[in-house]
Amino acid sequence: MKKIVSILFLIVLFTNVSLAQKFTASASKNRVAVGETFQVQFSLNGNGSNFKAPALNDFDVYSGPNQSTSMSIINGAMSQSVTLSYILAAKKEGKFTIGSASVIVNGNSTLQSNALVIEVVKGTANAQNQGSQNPSTTTNENVGDNLFVKTTVSKTKAYLGEQISVTHKVYTRYQLRGFQDIKFPDYTGFWAQDVPNNGQQIQVSNENIDGVNYQVAELKHTYLFAQRTGKLQIEPMNVAVVVRKQSSKKPRDVFEQFFGGGYEDASYNVKSKAITIDIQALPEANKPSNFSGAVGEYSFKAQLNKDKIKANDAVNISVTLTGKGNLKLVDPIKINFPEDFETYDPKIKENIVIGANGVSGTKTLDYLIIPRHEGDYKIDQINFNYFDPEKKEYITLPSPDFNLHVEKGDANSSSASVFNSRNKEDVKVLGNDIRYIKTKAIVFKPKDTYFFGTPLFYFGLTTPLILFLIFLFYRKKNQEINKDVVAVKSRKATKMAKKRLSLAEQHLKLNNKEKFYVEIFSALYGYISDKLNLPVADLSKEHIAEKLLMKNVSSNTINQLTSILSNCEYAQYAPSSVSGDLNNIYINTVELITKIENEIK
Repeated sequence: MKKIVSILFLIVLFTNVSLAQKFTASASKNRVAVGETFQVQFSLNGNGSNFKAPALNDFDVYSGPNQSTSMSIINGAMSQSVTLSYILAAKKEGKFTIGSASVIVNGNSTLQSNALVIEVVKGTANAQNQGSQNPSTTTNENVGDNLFVKTTVSKTKAYLGEQISVTHKVYTRYQLRGFQDIKFPDYTGFWAQDVPNNGQQIQVSNENIDGVNYQVAELKHTYLFAQRTGKLQIEPMNVAVVVRKQSSKKPRDVFEQFFGGGYEDASYNVKSKAITIDIQALPEANKPSNFSGAVGEYSFKAQLNKDKIKANDAVNISVTLTGKGNLKLVDPIKINFPEDFETYDPKIKENIVIGANGVSGTKTLDYLIIPRHEGDYKIDQINFNYFDPEKKEYITLPSPDFNLHVEKGDANSSSASVFNSRNKEDVKVLGNDIRYIKTKAIVFKPKDTYFFGTPLFYFGLTTPLILFLIFLFYRKKNQEINKDVVAVKSRKATKMAKKRLSLAEQHLKLNNKEKFYVEIFSALYGYISDKLNLPVADLSKEHIAEKLLMKNVSSNTINQLTSILSNCEYAQYAPSSVSGDLNNIYINTVELITKIENEIK
């Protein structure tokens, strides 16, 4: 009774509070180590559509977006909130901003979330374990039949080259949140073809096993083709599954106590069982001598693009294989061509489709042949042989015979055949084996004329030595110039400043005020450090002013520099409070560096 009275009191207390729809972003932690996982949530207290996530290019996305909903009672009415979460890990050190997400509410109104700043520090084991509350990773708790991963194969006994379907699925009775560190097997001994997901999210379905309902997520679907016989093993798959489960902690308030306590995300490392597949060799009985290795179910078509040509012209025979099976592994079909034909290796074109029904498609082999002599020729039928694992027998698909009529080639062709007056073949000309006698004027050189001793000879002899001496002279001069490290850094200061300012110019064009001021600040500090040969850590506005006065820089110039540096420092902590035209600030900074350069000289 006391519990109910407390709840009623709280409801009455908030009776006059009206809630507007809010869309907020939050992170489980704002300071993480490189490689450490953390969670980012986007929460909307209502219903929305067309959620657009911010760019997450600086992070590895292990899971997301994962959706969860919750109910609450406000003013005696039930309301709903929706949360979309991502599990991320930082790639490198630095400060990174996760921009605003957007969502459409009430049909046409757009809400934007707040941006998040994540500081990433050097990755260490201690840093990664500090403050990690969501999700927590454990392998000690026994999740039993509530969470497991399963590898399923379409068959455990197959022929060499036969298609085998393999799926890797996660089964859970908890609320599924995402996955981390998925390690699939290598499929040693198999040729594998993965079913593409085309960038789609992992689909979750329901499945009943022995009267128990599970949420099932299919992580991967693959088709395997064994490359050797014997007992081949598919190694276990390992995955860290993130689930939401009821917390064992004591409820924090009366609401949690009434509704059964809070929830927390936890990550469990689960592993599937290894599967052994018995791969049998193809039967030797009735095996064709020209078997190409095709296993599956196929159709076959062959066609000749011309049946009448001239000698030395090309003709094509196209062979098309269509079906379901190991198309990519099928060897080119051997065709018995007449001896007088010049032949080439076939040009292969494949159109393979990998889908829920298996690996299928077409494979086209285009054979180019060139008859060299006139006459009537016959190309015997082309046989395509494959093994059908369902029927357990070899099947031969024949093509019809092809007849080709070859007429005499052009007489003026350089690759034509030459015949004598008795129409008998004296000389066979293929391509450019025999050339015409040269009829143009021939240029002769005087006897006993040599290159040695000519002016060109001596020029070629002395030029490398002269170039080497010039190289030594400039090398020595360059060493003298670069001997003074301070002077070298001073000379390069302006160049480095311009390089840094180029980054500021990019942020200026994007109107990114915060990053613009950071680059202006870095450019000025880097320039002063190089110009005065001072470490950046030792620089301060007072120290800079003192050193520039010693270099005879005017007070006005020093005051201008100090003013810009102060604005940049202030902008890093309160960018919205800094006013002024960014373009003028950029121009003034360039002119200031030039002015300091001239006054120091």
